Amino acid sequence: MKTTNQFPDPWDKHNNPYDPYGKAIPNPHDPADIYKKWQKPPAPKVITINDLFPSLDRWSIGWSPLLEQLKELSSAKASYPPYDIIDHKDDTTVINVAVAGFDKKELSITVEEQALKIEGKKKDKEQEGELVHNGIAGRDFKLTFALAEFYEVESAKVENGLLSVKLFKNIPDEKKPKVIDIK
Repeated sequence: MKTTNQFPDPWDKHNNPYDPYGKAIPNPHDPADIYKKWQKPPAPKVITINDLFPSLDRWSIGWSPLLEQLKELSSAKASYPPYDIIDHKDDTTVINVAVAGFDKKELSITVEEQALKIEGKKKDKEQEGELVHNGIAGRDFKLTFALAEFYEVESAKVENGLLSVKLFKNIPDEKKPKVIDIK
């Protein structure tokens, strides 16, 4: 009488009824680095201003306030509300911010010390009926953008739930390049 083995040999190359894909039992002859694909990838390193410019304080004077402002802006990770920045080649830039559910009176735009701040503060409105699902985000927000020298806000408008802030680069005449006539 022939006896059958109830449990298959784990190193057998034949089909294993308990492992239909052949992945659970390791092969001792595989290279050791094959298991790296199952390891979690390392977390990405956060790059700071000090990483980019390690000795900036040694060869620059008067840049500390700007660097502090950049550090502050880079530390805030704004994900709400979504926005687009569109750069036109004619020295204008448009920032479009999705502000669905916000009224003009609930939004404010300020420019202070080379920083553009867009804020939305939602006023509590009385709901008619019972709120079954709250899918429209209506929380307060604050977006801050660092403005380069000579950028100014030209206009701002809200249309179809989109706040558009138009910026332009206003270079003074004394800073513009001069063309010298050759005699």
